[in-house]
Amino acid sequence: MALPIVLHLVMRREPKKVEFPALRFVRARQSTNQHRLQLRHWLLLALRCLFVLLLALALARPVLRGSGLLGGGDAGLAAALVFDTSPRMQYRQKNTTRLDAAKEMAGWLLEQLPAKAQVAIVDPGRARRAKLADRDRAILRTERLHLSAATPSLADAIADAIGLVHERPDHRREVYVFTDLAEVVWNDTALARIGESLDAAKGVNLYLVDVGVLQPGNVGLGAVELSAEHLATGEPLTLQTNLHRTGAVGSGNVKVELWVAGADRQPEKRGERFVDFDAPGDATTNAIEFPLAGLGPGLHQGSLRVLGDDPLPIDNRRYFTIHVETPPRLLLVGRSDKSRLLLREALAPRSLAQTAAPRFECESIDLDRLSARQLATFDAVALVDPSSPSNKAWRQLSDFVQSGGGLAIFLGRNAVGHLDHFNGPAARLLLPGQLKWVSSTPRYLQPRSYEHPVLKGLADIGSATPWPAFPVFKSWQLGTLDPTAVVVARFADGSPAIVEGMFGSGRVLLMATSVSDSASGAPWNLLPTNPDPWPFLALVEGMADYLVGADHRPLNFASGRVASLPLPRGSNLATYVLIPPTSDPLPQSLAPGQTEIVITSTDEVGNYRVTSGGQGARLNRGFTVNASGDVGRLDRAASRTITESLGKDRVKISRQRQELASTIDVGRVGRELYPWIIVLVAIAFGCEQWLADRFYGERN
Repeated sequence: MALPIVLHLVMRREPKKVEFPALRFVRARQSTNQHRLQLRHWLLLALRCLFVLLLALALARPVLRGSGLLGGGDAGLAAALVFDTSPRMQYRQKNTTRLDAAKEMAGWLLEQLPAKAQVAIVDPGRARRAKLADRDRAILRTERLHLSAATPSLADAIADAIGLVHERPDHRREVYVFTDLAEVVWNDTALARIGESLDAAKGVNLYLVDVGVLQPGNVGLGAVELSAEHLATGEPLTLQTNLHRTGAVGSGNVKVELWVAGADRQPEKRGERFVDFDAPGDATTNAIEFPLAGLGPGLHQGSLRVLGDDPLPIDNRRYFTIHVETPPRLLLVGRSDKSRLLLREALAPRSLAQTAAPRFECESIDLDRLSARQLATFDAVALVDPSSPSNKAWRQLSDFVQSGGGLAIFLGRNAVGHLDHFNGPAARLLLPGQLKWVSSTPRYLQPRSYEHPVLKGLADIGSATPWPAFPVFKSWQLGTLDPTAVVVARFADGSPAIVEGMFGSGRVLLMATSVSDSASGAPWNLLPTNPDPWPFLALVEGMADYLVGADHRPLNFASGRVASLPLPRGSNLATYVLIPPTSDPLPQSLAPGQTEIVITSTDEVGNYRVTSGGQGARLNRGFTVNASGDVGRLDRAASRTITESLGKDRVKISRQRQELASTIDVGRVGRELYPWIIVLVAIAFGCEQWLADRFYGERN
């Protein structure tokens, strides 16, 4: 810039003096012209200096970032690429899935990154935490990405990626998210989670790469709701689901069919429904219900199907598994029918025998006939207020429990006077604790925890159960308990009320109060005789289920969840075969003493079977894996909502390569000012030329 100043001073010429007499009036005009020429000289000099200054500044290629002008910088780059790999990304447009589009865009992006950049590929469906690695390894990991049947939290994956790059404070830190911007993912909860991560990681830039379809169209089924997963023989089943529509799909009838596997495991059509959608356009949801009856005992698997094709096939089919069980057989033993009446009515009400399938098949006998009865045909035995069973009866009960049967003992007034008998060797094989005396202190049940299977029917209410409304006036006080005994429930004063003991392969439940007293007279408690004894009904039903080995664990799982199936009691199986929906059967081994099968590989959607025992089929279980119920919800979140929630200065959304490249360039090194400065150079040069031409023209 000093060059035009030097030239200006060197080349300045002194005017020639010419003397003319009597021209004094001209001198005043000459002074005015000198001031005007001096001003034009300085303007012209300033324009020439500005031209040189702007030209030098443009060639320096400055950028505007933050609060000032900065250069590109030599800091390294730490980047994380997060991919939505949920089943929703299976959506096809022009024969390309959304995940394929994301991988293509990511491949191009990785090629633009510096060769020495540290890059991490974050897959929400991958259990292991991502690590920063070189760019070539990231390219290979991107090519190997595949869709997951599960729907892990994308917001958690983004938060992990933000935390990962934030660990490199000496690098530029960038997170790229390849997503279809589905509203079910980018909801308020997810945005709040991501916003918190950005608040904690200052300096991290977030780029959302939208690979979704602007106007998606889909027809699919929501989650299937079953009236029950475990049914008694003859109990009907009801299946409910929703047929939903998104976007521009055709109107008219949509057909939904119900298929159930027959005895030969081949699917048979058991029903159909037609749903009439109105004109195409807005999202529509219709409820569908299928009744299903006449299912025999055993395992039953089936599916609901939407006929026709659309860009997202994952929600066109929903699967289900149910198990029909024959009612477990219970033997109720007491001194009289009257003593057994309340327990029998709680487990198998006679008033419902003609209208509903019984949960349990109950048979009653007197105590003195117990020793002559064959117990192997029963699943559990209940001693209702026993007096003094014979030693032969105790030995028979011991053999029954040791072989895997269940035994419940409800102690009451009839045991009074027989303390030595119940504490004798024959009875002590089964009783989990020693009997001490009868306590007449009024109390009530108050379990400390509701996690035991016996209390599963009350777990939803828990401590809100109104136990004080069911007082216990008398109960047996137990002494030292066996080391293996477990207190299932206690009274309010802390003394044991229900105790579990183990003997061989079976279980014993001892209740320290009676369940046979009527409300009249001097009852030991009001558990079964309160006007609304629903806690008692749930309690004895839970005890019966536990003793017979009934397992009501879920049979229908969301993809990615761990499935567990109980092994038959006393089966002694060494191996089993897992049959996935489409893959080859997988032989598996069992450890000695193993009581359940745990299956962690549940990424494939469909019906699974677990078999063992060859033709005898000693083990024939199954379960179902479905995609999440909202996998077909493709309504898009508004970009404005996302940017306003996360902050316009912290997140950028792009769809095209050029748009992404421009956004990244601005976010990484700022806004380059070269084009604007060149415009100013041209303006300064033009003004200088105009002023010089005019100035020198007037002088000439």
